[in-house]
Amino acid sequence: MCSSDLQLTEGSDRLLPEIFPQIPHIGRLNLTTEVAQDILTSGDVHLGAMAVPYVLAIHEDYLKTCLTLLQRGGISLSQSPGDAKLARQHEEIQGATGKIFTTTSLQQLHTLRLMRNCTIHSGGRVNNTLVNQLAAWTPDTETGWAKLTRRSPRALQIGDIITFGHGEILIALAVTKVLAREANQILQPALPRGLWADLVVEDLEAENPSALAAPDIIRRATGFARFYYGPLKLTSTEITDAIKRH
Repeated sequence: MCSSDLQLTEGSDRLLPEIFPQIPHIGRLNLTTEVAQDILTSGDVHLGAMAVPYVLAIHEDYLKTCLTLLQRGGISLSQSPGDAKLARQHEEIQGATGKIFTTTSLQQLHTLRLMRNCTIHSGGRVNNTLVNQLAAWTPDTETGWAKLTRRSPRALQIGDIITFGHGEILIALAVTKVLAREANQILQPALPRGLWADLVVEDLEAENPSALAAPDIIRRATGFARFYYGPLKLTSTEITDAIKRH
């Protein structure tokens, strides 16, 4: 049963077991349509409030790995990867590589981050930082947001309550996917090819600890690189040298 099903019986005083007797265990929900609708609606809000911070946390951890690889590749950073937070990680990568992320996606990501911060640190109420972020939106940022969420937060004012829903979960997943792919594309030419070859060997060893001792390790590593690191087109010589280093 979903919210749209309940809309068909909106205003009815009859209980759900009477309206939907064919649904197994419906007797446990001895509620009117109005009460059940309120529960489903609030459930979506609570799910969004939990899911969006989770998605952002995964993205932050991924970017920390990207920064660690840049540091390992001898590229100078303004701060250690462990100290960089989501508020600055993309900018840190841009500064280290000279490449840029899509502005629209970054604005949407930082809006979600500030909404999360308000939920966690400000009792769920809009603060001045979030209002300023929304004021800086480009038209494309709002259009892309509204396309997925079916609403826009641009009208929020200081003190308003922030609510997350299914739409905010969707845009959190979409935006972090776009930015994660861009981070991958930025790192491909930025890191030394020898480091990429080292990562192939390390990943292969992590998957199979005895791989390096196998007589056909070069063939295995080459196939592994072709499958998981295909866009880099690592050569057999590069992989062989990485195996020797390990």
